[in-house]
Amino acid sequence: MNYRDIYTPAAPGSLMRCARVAAPGLWRLARRDCELYSVQIVSSGSWGRARVMTGAGRPIWCQPSTFTGSFVLGGAAEGGLIVELVSQDVSVNVTINYREADQAMV
Repeated sequence: MNYRDIYTPAAPGSLMRCARVAAPGLWRLARRDCELYSVQIVSSGSWGRARVMTGAGRPIWCQPSTFTGSFVLGGAAEGGLIVELVSQDVSVNVTINYREADQAMV
């Protein structure tokens, strides 16, 4: 896969991480096993869709037609966490919450 990395520190005193993805493309949020917690579509973009996958490419969550809203989930992501956003413009804006095993930045 041809993706760009986003490095996100854990929240102070927590294992939770929150990453903002605000452009179409493939984005790698985690590079090791983690747990997907929630997805929030802040703004949808034009003709958009969103997908969250494991590092191995297994789909965890998919929204074929994006609309604003929050989706509380629970999903194991082996080998990392990949987000794919597709939109005809750059106004798409999504936040992803997930947990890793410790606070290390890997």
